Amino acid sequence: MHMIVHALFVPYCMHISFAFMHSQSQSILFRYAQTQKPMAGRVLFIDFCKVLERISLTPKRLEIQNILTDHLKDVYRDAPEALVAVLYLSTATVYPEHFNIELGVGEGMLMGVVAEYTGKSVAGIKDEYFKEGDLGIVVMKYRVSQLFISQVQLDVQAVLDGLRRVSAEQGTKCVAVKKMIILGMMSKCSPLEAKYLVRLIEGRLKIGLALKTVLISLAGVFSEDMAYEVKSAFNRQPDIGRLAECVVDHGIAGLREHFQVTPGIPLKPMLANSSNGITAAFKKVEGLEFICEYKYDGERIQIHKYGSKVETFSRNSENSTEKYPDLMDVYNVCEKDFIVDGEVVAYDRNEKKILPFQTLTTRKRKRVNEKKIDVYVCVFVFDLIYFDGRSYVDEPLEKRRSTLRNEFKQIEGKFCFAESVDCKKAEDVEQFFEKSVDGNFEGIMMKTLGTDAVYHPSQRSNKWIKIKKDYLESMSDSLDLVVMGAYYGKGKRTGWYGGFLLGVYNDEDDKFESLCKIGTGFADASLENIYEQLNSNLCAAPKNYVYKDSAKPDVWVEAKYVWEVKAAGISVSPTYCAGAMDGKGMSLRFPRFVRERGDKDVRDASTSAHIRQMYLDANVEDSEDFC
Repeated sequence: MHMIVHALFVPYCMHISFAFMHSQSQSILFRYAQTQKPMAGRVLFIDFCKVLERISLTPKRLEIQNILTDHLKDVYRDAPEALVAVLYLSTATVYPEHFNIELGVGEGMLMGVVAEYTGKSVAGIKDEYFKEGDLGIVVMKYRVSQLFISQVQLDVQAVLDGLRRVSAEQGTKCVAVKKMIILGMMSKCSPLEAKYLVRLIEGRLKIGLALKTVLISLAGVFSEDMAYEVKSAFNRQPDIGRLAECVVDHGIAGLREHFQVTPGIPLKPMLANSSNGITAAFKKVEGLEFICEYKYDGERIQIHKYGSKVETFSRNSENSTEKYPDLMDVYNVCEKDFIVDGEVVAYDRNEKKILPFQTLTTRKRKRVNEKKIDVYVCVFVFDLIYFDGRSYVDEPLEKRRSTLRNEFKQIEGKFCFAESVDCKKAEDVEQFFEKSVDGNFEGIMMKTLGTDAVYHPSQRSNKWIKIKKDYLESMSDSLDLVVMGAYYGKGKRTGWYGGFLLGVYNDEDDKFESLCKIGTGFADASLENIYEQLNSNLCAAPKNYVYKDSAKPDVWVEAKYVWEVKAAGISVSPTYCAGAMDGKGMSLRFPRFVRERGDKDVRDASTSAHIRQMYLDANVEDSEDFC
């Protein structure tokens, strides 16, 4: 009887789910969905789940790639209209990242759904979750036999549509409606389908399938030799659904013409490599034309102007327009459409000076009332990404800077060009660096000006080198690390956590690898806040955590928090797993906490490849040990 009631939810869910069309924001989502092509063929969700299960059983990246490529080829051959849905679900997303739309299904709600679906109590589900560490396994393990067997099998498009309806439900009754939509889909699920439906709701497939692999597999459907073109296209316009449609319509060769940078769709910013000394940095650019530019201590910002609209985006593609209503005057800096890259800093308009980063963090994040602003900001712009109908990412830096300075006008205290100087020798760099220290800047950037100095979205490049004043005597840069777990405190830290296990993101395998234990740099007040914060996100050891038992923490924490950490250096470690090659991992020497990075998603954290490269750059003579 229990499952009969579940099955009866289905038609009711279909009726109530379109209530989201009544609000303006939900109408936007509906119109977006209408732009996706209607599906003629079907790809059954069970077949897709079987592919995911095969992937979960192999740790080999190439084998994972081949399994997914073969499946995408079958989809393209039999039901090409379903390719978009398969790709969204393969990345555990329902909309492009810049939509900033979440399903709005918290852990407590999902546990309640699983409890109702399996017939167990919520307390029982919680106990099982802490044993298994995975609600997907719990729901598959305890799925009760259904008295009513649905005659309709789910397909991937139905799952994507259902999840989009869940994300669109708002209002006082949204929790009940979301539950009914999810239970309606679950009533059609086999145990394996239920496992992956729950994981999709959580936003994590937990099978080692990284975004890079999905993009390579998409390219493999058409040409194995054009993975770079597909990845580059995605970096220019991070929308995997529209990317798939463009490839189907125009082929991979047509991406450069038909899938370009577009105002309103944020790119992941280009990143710099780091150096722990001016001499070492100068060697990387010696013989090349280059400039030095102040490195401002604020938050990365991307400003898009198109038509009568101005939007701002953070480095992790979050729309920050509500946070900075006082920046809307930038509409007047140029008459044409544009995308510019810069740094937003707290700014004292009376004293006409930049304020510390900590001042910027006190500003509200959403629905800021321009009349009640107490922390003003100024944007220092250093690059041009799009201008007057065309992308500038493939133009050399010299042309991008020239166009920026010739076509844009500055607004004092709101919109300014980053200060820079042309340099020819190491002494020029030293003088500019000393000036940056005197001016309380974070450091300097060295940028080459050659014809190959293009803008690489979402990539680190030696065309940009950063030298921070805080790290000249230690490691060349700070790292942004993910909190994986915590250790109980002792002595004066009894009752709190005294140490934390931190890790880096492996963007090849979609896993988090342990890097170090940290216990310094914390004020007592921050430790108390951290204790409360982490306690609300404890879990069993996640399947996508890579660690050794010798570093196992007292409690595990879901990958949600990013901390900036400084250290004296990087060393080979038998205890940690980050950046491992030939079984040798790496760790930090004397790490210390700097600050929380709420502006960064865990998948924007420092990567395994980056930590490995930093080690090799600092220990050139030891690099043979890792070959």
